[in-house]
Amino acid sequence: MPGLATLAQEQLDHALDARTGSDVTRVIQKLFDRHADLFPERHTAFVDQVQGFLGQINGQVLRFPVPAGTGEGDRSVKEAVASGLATLIADHQAAVDSFGDDTRPETIARAAERIKLTRFKVESYAALLADEKDRLDRALQSTVTRLRAKVAVLAEPVPA
Repeated sequence: MPGLATLAQEQLDHALDARTGSDVTRVIQKLFDRHADLFPERHTAFVDQVQGFLGQINGQVLRFPVPAGTGEGDRSVKEAVASGLATLIADHQAAVDSFGDDTRPETIARAAERIKLTRFKVESYAALLADEKDRLDRALQSTVTRLRAKVAVLAEPVPA
């Protein structure tokens, strides 16, 4: 099957060489997770750097002012923050679901730390989130329960 191996190698080489918009988006999202937060106005210099980078690759950061103290502005911010947190929680759930026998303990520990940080963010934004907080708390608790169950299963001895 040399033809199949050659085709597979060509596809792998292409995947390693080619960057897609999705790849760049994931990298930018990780940068914001590590160096900024859901409120980029506190991190203007960082956002400016990201915008400069994206400009070099024909991308852009869309920014828009949100008027505080208006019904529409407050609702927009609440929904944006809740959506961002819900996405983080969904990512945590997907990570936990992907854990298997080959998952290293450090990987599980990092996942637990990320969940803990997300819980802190939900608590920090409690006043802003209003009724969305309860939904996010339930989703986080479900994720913690799933992580504990996964760890328990992975810790069971393998029958000989």
